[in-house]
Amino acid sequence: MGSGGNARGIDRLHPAMRGRMWKPGQSGNPTGHSGEYGTAIKLAQRAAPQAIRRLIKLMDSEDERVAAVASNAVLDRAFGKPKVAEEEKDDLVARVQAMTPEERVRMAQELLERAERYVPAFEAALAKSRSLRLAAGAERSDRDG
Repeated sequence: MGSGGNARGIDRLHPAMRGRMWKPGQSGNPTGHSGEYGTAIKLAQRAAPQAIRRLIKLMDSEDERVAAVASNAVLDRAFGKPKVAEEEKDDLVARVQAMTPEERVRMAQELLERAERYVPAFEAALAKSRSLRLAAGAERSDRDG
């Protein structure tokens, strides 16, 4: 049978109904919410003014904890919850992307200048390492062919 149009009886439907059918892979309820969810949202929205008035009254509570929670709730609804401050990372890629071409050239020159200080020590260590390998017989010299 398969899942083709004839298997679903599409050819027997009125053309107006065919256009309203869900396509394969398309959901008839993309949000996944039931009808009760919509009802609950409407009820909560209707009760919201009364809830805010109660929170405002609770801000004057003798209990500091109650007053603090109510104050925070009112502020969150008035201005949105505060964003959590992210730790600033030292992201080299982001810093380089934010640089102008001139700043990039200057940075590259500084890096090269710093690297040039280490080249003689690196070459000396490399030569020593090679001579040690030659002495151990692990590497053939150019003269050995």
